[in-house]
Amino acid sequence: MARKSYEELVQLKQEGKIGWLEFVQLGDSAEDFTQWCQDHNVEQTEEYAELYVEQTEERLWEEREGAV
Repeated sequence: MARKSYEELVQLKQEGKIGWLEFVQLGDSAEDFTQWCQDHNVEQTEEYAELYVEQTEERLWEEREGAV
């Protein structure tokens, strides 16, 4: 599976060409998502991919806020 840039993935997601699961699996965080699913004992589904993205973005925002 070829990796895509974050910008490419956002565009594909916005155009409705991919869902959250593909968004995660085709990006740089595919391995992290796999580990996250294993850690939480869940399957790789559309819903968990969306939750993973939300939690990851929230954590990044918190880290940026703390660095200011």
